[in-house]
Formats: sequence, C-alpha cells, structure tokens
Amino acid sequence: MYIATMEGYMDLRALQYLLAVADEGNISNAAKSLHMTQPTLSRQLAALEDELGCKLFTRTYKGMEPNENGTKLLRYAQSMLELEQKAKDELRQGEESVTGSVYIGAGETTNMRFVAQAMQEVSKDHPEVDFELFSGSTVDLFDGFMRGAYDFLIECEVKAHMDMNSAMLPIEDVWGVYTRRNSRIGSLKRARPEDLVGEPLLMARQANNLGKLERWAGEIAEEYDVRVTYGLPLNAALIARAGFGSLLTYENLNEVGQETEMVFVPLFPKLTSKQGIVWRKTELSKQAQVFLESFTAICSAAISNTSMPGKAS
Repeated sequence: MYIATMEGYMDLRALQYLLAVADEGNISNAAKSLHMTQPTLSRQLAALEDELGCKLFTRTYKGMEPNENGTKLLRYAQSMLELEQKAKDELRQGEESVTGSVYIGAGETTNMRFVAQAMQEVSKDHPEVDFELFSGSTVDLFDGFMRGAYDFLIECEVKAHMDMNSAMLPIEDVWGVYTRRNSRIGSLKRARPEDLVGEPLLMARQANNLGKLERWAGEIAEEYDVRVTYGLPLNAALIARAGFGSLLTYENLNEVGQETEMVFVPLFPKLTSKQGIVWRKTELSKQAQVFLESFTAICSAAISNTSMPGKAS
C-alpha cells in the first residue's frame, strides 16, 4: 500500500522498516525481525531517506537512534500503519459479521469500569472483536485521535469539540492527595489549600497546564512546591509511596486502606473533574458502532441509577 506525498508516493512497508530499526536499535536485528537480509534493509532505509531528502537516524556506538527528523516521522508512521490495519480489518468483514479491533485512547479515570463492562458485553455477543487500549493523558492522546488512530477518546476534563460527537460519563472524578499514612497530610480528614503549602507535591501535567488546581487554591497556589509533574499517575504513585512528596490525583485510582501505608485525603472545598467519550462524526466501523451502543446504554443506566431517590449522586 502507498500513501501520497508532495514528492510522489511512499510505500507503507518503508514505514514498517523504519519502526523496526527504531525498535531494534540496529540494522542487523531489525533485518532478522523482518525476515529479510541486512543489505536489503539498508537499501530500503537509504531509499526512504533519499525520497524524503533527509537523514532519519544518527549512528552511535550503541547502534542507530532516530534523529529529529526520524522522531517526527515515527509519530506519523505508527498512526499510518494502524490506520492501514483498521482499513484491512473492516474490508475483510462480511455484511453480517462483526469482527476486528476497537481502538480506544483513554486517560486514567474511574469511568473505565464502564469501558470494561462494554468490552465484556461486546465480547460475549461478538467474540471475534478485540480491543486496542492506548493509555495516556488527553494532551498526549489527542493528536493520535485527530489522525484517526483511535475510534474513541476517553477525555479527562472533557470539553466541546467542533465536528465531533461527545457524551458525558457517569462519574465525576474527585481530586485529593495520595500520601503516606504517617505524613503530615496523611493525618488529615480533608486537605485545604493552605495544608498543601510546604509539602513536596506531584501534580498532573494536564491539570497544571489547565490551571485547575490554581483556580481551586487561589493565590496561595504560588507557594506550592511542585517537585514532579506527571502524565499518568501510576509511576507518580510509586514515587509517592517511596515518600518523595504527596500525589495530587483522582480518588480510587490507587490502593489505600488499613493494610497499606498509603491514604487518600480529599480536597476541601471539593474539587471534581468531568470526563467524557469523544468520537468523530464520520461513519464508525461495525465493531466500533457495536461498542458505542453498548457503552452508551451502560452509561445511561448508571446515570439513571444515581439520579433515583435514595441513590448517591
């Protein structure tokens, strides 16, 4: 398969070769993984560089590393190859069959429980459907979503988008501090803005860029000691467990309880984030449409349950 460029057409196989060399770090191992000879791969890579008019790798004593141009192309190469596979999967389907992959980009949120339920329902009715899940912050994932790499984006701090469909998710994630039980903040029932002053903090990069916590804390936020900004909270939680600061994150993403050394202290005044699912207005694949129907039904039921008298909102 070929894609059009300003200079002509690029063979998608050349992008597979590019990815293999980047992953393996040298021509020899990449050639083995591709089941081709080293001279053939070298010629293909040189032809790609000639076609683009620039070098894509820097040769070091460790092997080959993508240079600035190579890094730029790699970002697009992965998306192009994923789109190629999506197209092949959809074209192979019969009129009645539902097979292939559903591609989901997602930030970390407790709403993923509804994604899991929809996956289970779809798999029960259509066992030949599988799922490709890509985790990251919304900022990191949105570019790939716009290029068509994902069918859906679970967007944290959801906002309106032109020419896209979106739906709110049932749960508003609650912000708080994930910290060691024996820390100063760990002894509190609720953390006020002034309580965070003097505490080494680990803060979500997206929330930091959006100014969400600054608006919550007001002017006192200027006194905060932010030691680490993070994309996803898993690695940041490990740092917090080691005692290097307190992690500002959502509730129920990390393990707490009497059997652990960690606690979650909610912020006060209460601070929440609204999440949503976003998808393009272009026609979805059969498997993506089936997933969407299941997911929206599950979310609608959850919203109805929480709005009933006697139910927690």
